[in-house]
Amino acid sequence: MDSGGPVRSSPYLRLAAYYAVLGAAVWLLITLFPTLPGLLDHFREISVLGMAAARRGRDLEQVVGAGAPALSQGEWALVTLLSMLTALLLVLPVAWVYMVTKRRSGYDQSVVQTVIILPMTVAGTVILVQNSLALAFALAAIVAAVRFRNTLKDTKDAVYIFLALAVGVAAGVFAPTVAAVMSVVFNAVVLTLWQFNVGNIYADRLGGDRAARLEPHLAASDDKKKRFNGALLIHAARLEPARRVAEALLDERAKRWKLAEVVPTDGGTSTLEYLVRLKDEAVVATLVDTLKAQGAPDIVAAEFRSLRGLKREGKD
Repeated sequence: MDSGGPVRSSPYLRLAAYYAVLGAAVWLLITLFPTLPGLLDHFREISVLGMAAARRGRDLEQVVGAGAPALSQGEWALVTLLSMLTALLLVLPVAWVYMVTKRRSGYDQSVVQTVIILPMTVAGTVILVQNSLALAFALAAIVAAVRFRNTLKDTKDAVYIFLALAVGVAAGVFAPTVAAVMSVVFNAVVLTLWQFNVGNIYADRLGGDRAARLEPHLAASDDKKKRFNGALLIHAARLEPARRVAEALLDERAKRWKLAEVVPTDGGTSTLEYLVRLKDEAVVATLVDTLKAQGAPDIVAAEFRSLRGLKREGKD
């Protein structure tokens, strides 16, 4: 687990810092090479998208075959390099988000490598075929002849592949703004879903009752330094194995903790209700994921609730 302050422990801050540094690097590059934007604008003008916008309504063959000022070989090499580099830099945080949210549950190294490599390949391919309709069809025929038998472990992994393809296409037609927006929004949404455990079928439905049960334990601790600020709820198929895993992790990642209640639930499971105060560097989502990974199959689900939220539910 990472330590060393909120910037190192928060995935949101890490992503924000990465995109800020990337934006500063792009600004510096444009400042040092002021002719670069003109070259890229010229490339967009002679690309399929540029000609289609300028000649809307014409036949596709006319669009891709329209005469336009050609780039030199050196300029083509530079444009290709920048497109592939753009794809790489915008997909690296996507691969990192995959590694963070997967951890030990459903992690597939080949998906990480594919997400990184695929956009660069797509970007280069788009540059190669976009002004040649015949070459595009030939490449499509070659790809169709290749049979891919790799089966993804998780259906969500396919979403990462589609995102990688989209970033690669955007970089290939040199629409970096589109690629950047896709990268930022995708990462933000995935991290939010992971952080709040959206879709958990064991979502707490007894907030008011739970707040009332925990109130005596909270009132017993008047010392501010010893107060708890969260409730860790662990839904367990087998009580004792789940308890051992949970308490071993809490010893590592919490300043203090207390088992407040063990509540039987429907279906033969039980819910362990812990009052906790996590260490400053501890990440809630990482704790929950680790509990589910290390406690499976005894731990069916886990969730972390703020005590303030539980108290508000109890008043509603």
